[in-house]
Amino acid sequence: MKITKYSILILVISVTLFSSCKDDFFNADPGDRVTSEQLKGLTDPAPFVNAMYSYMIQYNGLGLSSVSHNDFGYMSTVLASELWGQDMVQYGSKYGWFYPDYKYSNRGYQLTDMLIHWTFFYKLIKTTNDVLSAVPANTENADLKAARGEAYGIRAFAYLNLVELYQFTYKGNEDKLAVPIITEATPSEQVTNNPRVKVSEVYAQIIADLTKGYELTAGFVRTNNTIVDQRVIAGFLARTYLNMENWAQAAKYAAEAQVGFSVMDSKWLNEGFVSLTNPSWMWASDVNDQSAIATSGIVNYTSHISSTAYGYSLAGAMYKNISSDLYAKIPATDIRKSWWLAANTKTVTVLGNVTLPKYANLKFGYYDMDGNNFNDLCYMRVEEMILIEAEALGFTNLAAGKAKLEAFVKTRQPDFVSKATSAAELQQEVWVQRRIELWGEGFAFNDLKRLKKASIRNYTGTNHKADALFDLQPTSNFFNLLIPRSEIQNNKGIGEADNNPIPVM
Repeated sequence: MKITKYSILILVISVTLFSSCKDDFFNADPGDRVTSEQLKGLTDPAPFVNAMYSYMIQYNGLGLSSVSHNDFGYMSTVLASELWGQDMVQYGSKYGWFYPDYKYSNRGYQLTDMLIHWTFFYKLIKTTNDVLSAVPANTENADLKAARGEAYGIRAFAYLNLVELYQFTYKGNEDKLAVPIITEATPSEQVTNNPRVKVSEVYAQIIADLTKGYELTAGFVRTNNTIVDQRVIAGFLARTYLNMENWAQAAKYAAEAQVGFSVMDSKWLNEGFVSLTNPSWMWASDVNDQSAIATSGIVNYTSHISSTAYGYSLAGAMYKNISSDLYAKIPATDIRKSWWLAANTKTVTVLGNVTLPKYANLKFGYYDMDGNNFNDLCYMRVEEMILIEAEALGFTNLAAGKAKLEAFVKTRQPDFVSKATSAAELQQEVWVQRRIELWGEGFAFNDLKRLKKASIRNYTGTNHKADALFDLQPTSNFFNLLIPRSEIQNNKGIGEADNNPIPVM
C-alpha cells in the first residue's frame, strides 16, 4: 500500500470523525459522504481530499444491493466508451457485461448501464465541492491551497467527461445543450431545478476551474502520482483546448505537462499496465489489497479487459480484441504490434490451458498469477501529451509538429517517417497513433466525436461480431448518451423534451 500525503492524517482524524457519525456515515452513499453538519467548524481537508481520489475507483457507485459488475469507478466509463467505437471488439457475450455497450442495446434512458456514467461524474463533482466548501478560499496555508487546486482540477476533469458524453464536440456545437452545472456555491434549491446549459458554458466552467487549479498548485510538490499537481492540470488544459481547437494553448499546456516524465521503453511497454511506478504515468490510482474493486475479485477493469488475468475476459471468453482494421494499420516494425495476437497461438494457464483467440490483447496484464487483480489504474500518461502537442503544433508550425510526432513514434517504430504535407494530414497521422498507443484507455470515442469521424465496423475482413456491425455517421445520435430518467424525474429543470434525441439504427 502506497501512502499519500493525507493518509497518515486521515488515520488520526478518522477516529473522531467516524465515531461522531456512527453508522450513518458508513451507510451513506460514497458521493454523499460529507454532510453539512460535518462541514461546520472542520477545516482540515484530509477526509475530503481522500474522498475525491478514492471515488475514482469506487466499487458499486450506484449503491445497489445486487451489484452491477460494470460499476467500478471511472474505468467503467473508459471501457464502455472504448466499446462504443470501432477499434475494440468484445469477442463474446457470455455473462453479458459490457456487450450491450458494444452493440448499443443499452442506450435506454431508464437503464442502469446509462445511470452509471451520470452518477459517477456527479458524485465525483460532489466530492470536489466538499473540498471547496471545507477549505477557506482565502487561505494562505500552502497545503490548503493545494487541496483547493486539486479539487478544481478534478471537478474540471469530471465536467470535461460529462460534456464529451452528453453532447457533440465543442467546435460547431457551442450553443447546443450539454449538462447542468453544480458548484460549491450552487443553492440547494437550484440542485433540484437545474437545467442543461450550453456546451460553451460548460467549457467556460472547465477553463475557469482549471485556471484556478493551475494557479493554486504552483510550487506544490506531490508525494506520488495518485495526486493531481500542476502538470496534471496542465494535461487537463491540453485536453480541453484540443477539443476546442485552440491549437496554441493545447500545444503550450501539453508541453508543460510532459516535464519530468519519460516515454515508456520496451520494458514498460510489455509490463502489462500494472504499476503506478511506470515513469510515463502522470496520474493514477493505487489499487491494493484493501481496495474494494480488487477484493471483489472480478468487479474491476482488469477483470474485464485483460486476456490473461483472472476475470470475465478470460473465464467468460469475453476478450477485448483489437479490430482487424486497426491491427492491419500497425507495421510489423512497430513494437506495439505485440500488444495483440496475430493468431491463436498463446496459451495461458491461470484457469488451466486456455488458448487465446486472434486479436486478443496482451497490452493489459495481471498483478499476479493468484488471481489478484490489484493492477494500478492510469488516467493520464506522457505519451498522450506528446500526441496532443504534435497534433496542435501541426496547425501552427507543421515542421515542428511532424518532428514531434516522428521523434515519439520512432520509440515504437524506428523506421517511421511522417508523410504529412498539411496540418490536416498530420492530424490524421496523429489520430492513427492515438488509436494504437492509447487503445483501451478511454480516448477513442471522443476522438471520433471531436474529429467528426464516422465509426466504421462493417468493412471487408471485419472481425466485429455479426450482431454489432453498425456504422455510425458523425451526426448519429448514438454519439450522445441520454440523460437518465431518474435525473429527469428529480430535476425540475430538465423535462422529457430537454433530453437528447433517442438514437435509432
